[in-house]
Amino acid sequence: MNKLVRSFLTTSKLHYKIRTLQTSQKREKLPIILFTLIKPIARITSYVLGRNVRGAWKKLPQEQQRTYIEIMKANRGKFLLSGFFSGTGLYYLYESHIQYCPITGRRKFVALTPDQARKIGEANFTQILEEVEGIIVPESDPVYLKISKVANAILHANRDLRQIYDKTWTLTVIDAPVVNAFVLPSGNIFVYTGLLKACDTYDEVGVVLSHEIAHVVLGHVEEKLTRTSFLQMVLLVPMSLLWVLIPHDGIGFITTWFFNSVADIMLELPFSRFMEIEADDVGLVLAAKACLDVRKAPEFWSKMSLNRDDALQSEDLEFFSTHPADKTRQENLENKIENAIKIRNDCGCEKLSRKANEYTNKSS
Repeated sequence: MNKLVRSFLTTSKLHYKIRTLQTSQKREKLPIILFTLIKPIARITSYVLGRNVRGAWKKLPQEQQRTYIEIMKANRGKFLLSGFFSGTGLYYLYESHIQYCPITGRRKFVALTPDQARKIGEANFTQILEEVEGIIVPESDPVYLKISKVANAILHANRDLRQIYDKTWTLTVIDAPVVNAFVLPSGNIFVYTGLLKACDTYDEVGVVLSHEIAHVVLGHVEEKLTRTSFLQMVLLVPMSLLWVLIPHDGIGFITTWFFNSVADIMLELPFSRFMEIEADDVGLVLAAKACLDVRKAPEFWSKMSLNRDDALQSEDLEFFSTHPADKTRQENLENKIENAIKIRNDCGCEKLSRKANEYTNKSS
């Protein structure tokens, strides 16, 4: 059931399939559209609601305003009780969607189901194929075959993980000078040829793919969309009150922008960087089990650090970025290499030597 098999050829891409484990259909918890649109919807709702309440309040006679204020003061206990129950409801919603990750041992908040994430991935997969039509590397191309060999080695070596064997994996290589690779939650791997030019060996390509596959294994898409959606729900009330209290729209827009920017810097960006480090750690284990030269992982980020001129790659400014600085990632991976080599040896892999890797990009 877990054996990795090669399936049919198509005109655009080569599919690599792991036979899917059949399970009962999971019940969807929340509509997919909620997760993809809640952030803009919440911000628009807070603006419209707050602005309308402010406008309606201004139109009231002063005597009626004083009457409402007295009513609110007299019933402030009820308002506090209502707020308490609302907070309790949000806390229950949070706790009822906590999951335990057996790979990292971390408890995480996830409301998006794997099936919902797969559907999002499949929709993105179709859209991306349409966008890159005409620059997809044929499956008969030697570069494609070498990348597929590395990807297959990673998937086959980690087929003991449910998040690996319950997906049908595909590989698409895009002929573009972009130094990038990514994997959709549905198991669709994309690699740009620009990444190959940035790598000296296919082991380096392998550690990058392992990192991207780790994001899928860890369910980071599901977790991030859930976290973002929940955060917007929590911020809806204070953001609406902000628009009620601020007298002018211009000041309101500036204040809202500042509030959202602070929320991103203090809450969303740190979590995004945490997920990248977590994917680095787990990806290194995936690469070790695939018998890749794990020493290439910190070497790759060291090289990337030297080649970038991005100001956000400074360790002092990385809190403005969704990703840790290259040097931060390099140092983290260097601290994990010894354990990764031990895992590699325990898997019966050939011992590492100082010789060049057999999949040297320069010689291919």
